[in-house]
Amino acid sequence: MKIYVVRHGETDWNAKQRYQGQRDIPLNAAGTQQAKQVAERFANCPIDFLISSDLSRARATAEIVGGRINLPVSVNPLWRERDFGHWDGLTRAEIEAKYPKEWHRYREEPLTGGPKDGETLQELQMRAVKAVEWVLEQYPQQTGIVFSHGGLIRSLFGWIANDTRPRFRLDNGGVSLLTTSAGDLSVEFINDTSHLR
Repeated sequence: MKIYVVRHGETDWNAKQRYQGQRDIPLNAAGTQQAKQVAERFANCPIDFLISSDLSRARATAEIVGGRINLPVSVNPLWRERDFGHWDGLTRAEIEAKYPKEWHRYREEPLTGGPKDGETLQELQMRAVKAVEWVLEQYPQQTGIVFSHGGLIRSLFGWIANDTRPRFRLDNGGVSLLTTSAGDLSVEFINDTSHLR
């Protein structure tokens, strides 16, 4: 089984390096173009299913790809971004300045730290694992594409790699690949952006 995992196209908040979390920020013009480039990448690939986060930046990316390869998009909120609570809309520097204790704990204890009204990385990983398990159950031995978000994808890959501080670079419109063998998940590649150049 192959599961391509695509980070959604760019938004204005991405461009300004603002935490978006579960705020429903739409694609900007660059993000729409990235989605079209992702669509061309998969235009001649045998794809059986498309799944998206319910947030519009991922869903719009998925719908552009679906329009190109003539497949409907199934929406599953398990694939939505981490809930960053009151950090939403802020840059890293602003979070450090406004919530220094929370930020320090987040850096020292990445699995359990974070905004007090949001998700911890541990909670996000548990949701990411449920999300991928759902795909494996619903689409056994098929090839598909999931459209999601940087935080969730990074936490999922970190869980697979047993890395509590996953620092994988994930560009908007970047493509990664998961495969399964004898029930085990493997990451074949991360953040291929050759189609965006």
